[in-house]
Amino acid sequence: MRKLGKILGIFGIVILVLAVVLVSFGAWTVHRPFPQLNGELQAAGLTSSVEVMRDERGIPQIYADNIDDLFYTQGYVHAQDRFWEMDFRRHITSGRLSEMFGDSQLETDKVIRTMGWRRVAEQEYPMLSDRSKQILEAYAKGVNAYISERSKAELSLEYSVLNLINRNYQIEPWTPVDSVAWLKALAWDLRGNMDDEIQRAVASTGGRGETHRGAVSAISLRSSSPDRRSGGSGRRQVRSERKPERRPGGRVPSSDSGPASDPGGIRPIEDGPGAGG
Repeated sequence: MRKLGKILGIFGIVILVLAVVLVSFGAWTVHRPFPQLNGELQAAGLTSSVEVMRDERGIPQIYADNIDDLFYTQGYVHAQDRFWEMDFRRHITSGRLSEMFGDSQLETDKVIRTMGWRRVAEQEYPMLSDRSKQILEAYAKGVNAYISERSKAELSLEYSVLNLINRNYQIEPWTPVDSVAWLKALAWDLRGNMDDEIQRAVASTGGRGETHRGAVSAISLRSSSPDRRSGGSGRRQVRSERKPERRPGGRVPSSDSGPASDPGGIRPIEDGPGAGG
């Protein structure tokens, strides 16, 4: 009887240890893709330092010295927050879901390819203005800077789950056409209530057929390339600190971010040794 009790005790300890290991591994797997939201990061491709401040809801505000760095950082931050969603949606718009999830998505891919969202995006991209291409290319560079430094499991928990059914799936670099293609999907999605909108517009004019038109964390990125002003040796450095209601002056603000509440401030400090004035 004592022997049986001893065996059961050992068995219970083994089960407890295994449970602790599994819980720890699960927590590590879930938290592994979480991005760094405070402090300083280096990113190849930036021409100067950029500040990213988040409010209590995690909504980022981006401050940069030029348009290229602004949209580069926007791509970087989007990849931090939602690259799985971005990757999933570009497979939708190009009719390639079966590459991720197998034959079960072939019919969906056929419908999307028949509609030709990706095909239209590829035709439209060369017709965009130089300014639009500049923005889309800078955005794509920012996305790729983030994903190129990380494995699939480090990008999102969903990739760890996908790996259970499709170990051969490989992430492709983001392209400007990927962004344009999603605009085609948005246009399709937003026309879903078109008939209702028309009926309401007609009803609001008494049937005359007229229509009415409606009018807290912080992170800084710095270039890992040599500072052009330093003769190739220095790097711009920034330091993170908490400051109330700070608003950097003379910088280009991100256009899609809401106002920050009690943001963390980032203050530039002098260039390092070897940097020119």
